[in-house]
Amino acid sequence: MPYTGRDIALFVIAFFFPPIAVWIRRGICSTDFLINVCLTCLGAIPGIIHAFYIVHKYNDYFEDIESGGLEYQPVPTHAQDSVSYGATNNAE
Repeated sequence: MPYTGRDIALFVIAFFFPPIAVWIRRGICSTDFLINVCLTCLGAIPGIIHAFYIVHKYNDYFEDIESGGLEYQPVPTHAQDSVSYGATNNAE
């Protein structure tokens, strides 16, 4: 999954200041921000892991199936005439 320059900058911020990265990505009044503050108070590593998860999950290239983020290609329904099955030699 490709990341933009903003996502990479947020990963760097998330390593040093996890709540700030979550605040930038999700907002100050979000549950994710409060969870990250609590995890960071418990220890730096849980806060960093959660911040990385939030930055990864809500990146700019996130494809949401319900909002039409994925494009499906139609499957051909007719048989092609150039395909032949079985032996190709004419042994008599």
